[in-house]
Amino acid sequence: MRMKELRWLFLTVLAVVVFISNFGEPATFGVSQQWTNGNYSFAGGTHPVALTFALIIAVLYLLLMFAPPAHLGEPLPGVFRRFVTFFLDFILGMILITPIIGLLPVLTEWKRTGTFQWHFERTLHAPGDGWLTATGAILLIPALVFYFAFPLIRRRPSPGACITGYQIVPDDGITMTVRTATLRTLLGFIAACAAYLAPFIARDRKKGKFWLDAIFGTRALRFR
Repeated sequence: MRMKELRWLFLTVLAVVVFISNFGEPATFGVSQQWTNGNYSFAGGTHPVALTFALIIAVLYLLLMFAPPAHLGEPLPGVFRRFVTFFLDFILGMILITPIIGLLPVLTEWKRTGTFQWHFERTLHAPGDGWLTATGAILLIPALVFYFAFPLIRRRPSPGACITGYQIVPDDGITMTVRTATLRTLLGFIAACAAYLAPFIARDRKKGKFWLDAIFGTRALRFR
């Protein structure tokens, strides 16, 4: 399957998820633990529909990672598209990861109470709540890093970049190592938080670079 075909499939999934979320009841996917003005709240859960979308995105992601390489063209001079890509990827990544992590509190609560619920909320503290929250965070962060880093290692666009039509490639043409891809991903989160600096630091429009690319020797190329 070609990347242009996968682009429309990813967009379709996003559109359907947005449509459903606007009409469905608000719910916590994953784990949430809060203390607000002395009041305790713990929520967790997932849903068969959310798990179905997670599976669809996982399949599309793997198809993209093993799709034929794109024919790369001119450098991408602007940075706005790259930050749109980051947020598309973040949304897709969360749709993929959080419903799966949500199985953990669902199964734990089922074991504790003997009642199965796809989603639950309570205001009473239970033993192990802190461990569940920490485990959810420990699983979420590496999963997100992997989501963003694996395309760099495979020399493929991320799902968000597939939608917006470009790919990050090393200047020297050598496949990026796991260490370099992971470090670039972690620093990429900082770059997204400081997006207002991107047009002004180490910017090279002709080569499709900004400061993150200058550090890791990468550039953005549009594909056809």
